[in-house]
Amino acid sequence: MRGIELEPEMIICSQCRIALYRENKRRRSSDMESICNGDDLKNYEDHEYERQQEILPLDNLLILDNIYGNGDDYIYCTWCMKAGVEMKQLSLSERMTLLCEHNLYTSHTARRCTDSCCNLPRKRSHERTHLSSQQAVNLINDLTTELSRVKITPFITDNSTVLSKEDDLSWIGWTLEQLKEMASLVESRMHSSKHRTPFEAMCQFWIKLKTNLSFRQIGTLFKVSTSEESIRRRIEDTFHAITIYLNDVLVSSNLGLNHLTRTEALSHHTTYTKAFFGDQLLLIWDGTYVYCNKSNDHTLQRDCYSGHKSRHLVKLMSLVIPDGYVLDLIGPF
Repeated sequence: MRGIELEPEMIICSQCRIALYRENKRRRSSDMESICNGDDLKNYEDHEYERQQEILPLDNLLILDNIYGNGDDYIYCTWCMKAGVEMKQLSLSERMTLLCEHNLYTSHTARRCTDSCCNLPRKRSHERTHLSSQQAVNLINDLTTELSRVKITPFITDNSTVLSKEDDLSWIGWTLEQLKEMASLVESRMHSSKHRTPFEAMCQFWIKLKTNLSFRQIGTLFKVSTSEESIRRRIEDTFHAITIYLNDVLVSSNLGLNHLTRTEALSHHTTYTKAFFGDQLLLIWDGTYVYCNKSNDHTLQRDCYSGHKSRHLVKLMSLVIPDGYVLDLIGPF
């Protein structure tokens, strides 16, 4: 304190201070090995703050306000704080998410249960975060690395946690699981490149259909890094490639007279049609109007306009089996 002269025997050197800090960490680690949950864990939490206060005056550490976690997280799960369970190491992205969303500091050795144990990490307001100079440097480096990664990360990824399920449906019209399933259908024909993965290509395709954004705007969402003109061309090429792949994989397997056998088609007959037509295959021709928005393409919007309905539409002829199963589509007209 100011105005007080310290006696020589009251001064502790930096090496002794470091040794004392390491010994304190070692003792906390050995204590945690015997802690499971319940009363033992509660007792540990009650005494932890007092132990930190004892060592704090002797340690030259950086204190982070409203950030918790002492960094001894390599022997227990960061979420449930249980030790002696099968765990996996956290990625840098997961650690930074804990810091930003839950005010929880974790070291580079932090782990969590292999099987997800809980949705929210256990609160530990008794564990104020005290960082050494090296730990502070590591934390700043981790933050800058994560910011650099986020800067070039596409709008949607196959393991994205930024968008909610409702956001996915609003932007793409499908859930992440459905998109992954569709991407798996074209992976054998569309390999990953430095500009996009098959999953990202599928997202670009459905965003174009769902929102009608320009190819250039979609390129911005997916952080395509190339020349101005190439961005638009790459997204357009991807869109047409996905169209061809889905047509080859999905349409031929789900539409057309040849995608069902006669026996399979007869299984779609109703009791009514069986009573009147027996084993004869019955097909129903159904003319369908599909209403659409006015296109920016002048020629297309003229072709789609119906004077009879006074709206823009596309006319299709459907071949339907009695129970409503669509066998084939002809058109548009």
